[in-house]
Amino acid sequence: MPDFLEYVDTIAKKIASSEQEMIANWNNPFLSYHQWLNLSYQVTGIIKRYTKGLIKSANVFSEQLFGGYLAIFSNHCLEQYGLNKAKSPRLALAIKLFYLPAQPIEQQSYQYLVLEIHGGPEYAAICTDEGGNTLVFNSREDADKEAADCQDGLVVEI
Repeated sequence: MPDFLEYVDTIAKKIASSEQEMIANWNNPFLSYHQWLNLSYQVTGIIKRYTKGLIKSANVFSEQLFGGYLAIFSNHCLEQYGLNKAKSPRLALAIKLFYLPAQPIEQQSYQYLVLEIHGGPEYAAICTDEGGNTLVFNSREDADKEAADCQDGLVVEI
């Protein structure tokens, strides 16, 4: 985490030193540049005040940097850190899993199962044919028809 905290400080300094450029290119409809700058100052102030605690304690780290409005700036920094600076491939992957939108599977054909969830998810069962074989549908339309015949049917893409 020390590398991440240093990265946050670098981003905050860049925001402060690039005022005219950032104002000219600002396109965030929810926050003004000055609000963003203020968040960066608050986060860097917390980092200076609680550096040891942020490094040693996950609770201090999450409460101080990701509580309230400061989370807007901290989340942005964490996402950018994962994409651009993370030295650990595992950390970079974890950040991508949390922050990047899900990508569709590049597969042309999907198969579908139908679950019957009557009684709640804990009672879910995969629909089978008369011989007890799992029904796997190549067409979403066919799976939807089967689900309609079930009590609380749910189509699952596989």
